[in-house]
Amino acid sequence: MSDVHIKVEIAGSVYPLKVDSGEEKHIKEAVELINDKIAEFENKYAIKDKKDLLGMVMLQLVAQLNKQASSAEKELSHLKQLFADVEDMLKDHLKQVKNISE
Repeated sequence: MSDVHIKVEIAGSVYPLKVDSGEEKHIKEAVELINDKIAEFENKYAIKDKKDLLGMVMLQLVAQLNKQASSAEKELSHLKQLFADVEDMLKDHLKQVKNISE
């Protein structure tokens, strides 16, 4: 994919970015999420300082990401154990089949 130049606005500041064209949609979705959260916090807590709002948004989003990563890691561990159990059952079954055919 090729790089594209885009401009995004976060908390009233414009940032020029060079991103992979396949990532452009994801970047714009992230910008929209950040700006929506900033507006939410601004209304909910009557905070006007954009730095404080960005800090609050960052904390919330990173906490959510960390929670999801932890959950995904637990699920992956569970799946690995299931595959190991299935592999053990298949090995046992293969041994039984070999014993029957002998």
